[in-house]
Amino acid sequence: MKYYNDSISESLSAGNETANSPGNTTRSEDSVLPGLSSLFSSLKVVRLLRLGRVARKLDHYLEYGAAVLVLLVCVFGLVAHWLACIWYSIGDYEFIDVATNTTKNESWLHQLAASIGTPYHYNESGNWEGPSKNTLYISSLYFTMTSLTTIGFGNIAPTTDSEKIFSVAMMMVGCTLL
Repeated sequence: MKYYNDSISESLSAGNETANSPGNTTRSEDSVLPGLSSLFSSLKVVRLLRLGRVARKLDHYLEYGAAVLVLLVCVFGLVAHWLACIWYSIGDYEFIDVATNTTKNESWLHQLAASIGTPYHYNESGNWEGPSKNTLYISSLYFTMTSLTTIGFGNIAPTTDSEKIFSVAMMMVGCTLL
């Protein structure tokens, strides 16, 4: 006990000398009881024990977050499917001129058929033949996904006024989904 009291009194006398020196940047409380400040600093480490609690809560929210993420991806896919069907319907409606029974060259369907090498033509049974429905759906879905995610590569592009209006509306929907 005597040793402890002697070290405190030496600290106090040394603290008074350093506390009054002009270039001192330490606080006088730190120099008075140097062991006390290190004790408080070490007590701050105890706060790290709360990380376990935070990690458990974060893990709980991550499980919930993964389910929400899967749900959002499914909703995004469903909206993209609906918009792809509408995009194809607009192109199909504007592609064939019923009055003259010819194709219009300005539709995205005509440009797609020409670019993949399967242009539209009449077959022997009197029906239109061109790219398969799978190719048309995949191309429609590709266009809607690139438009909704604001990537828009431009290899499938709206050319008619109806297609451009729908594309603008689709971009607005994409902004709300992202």
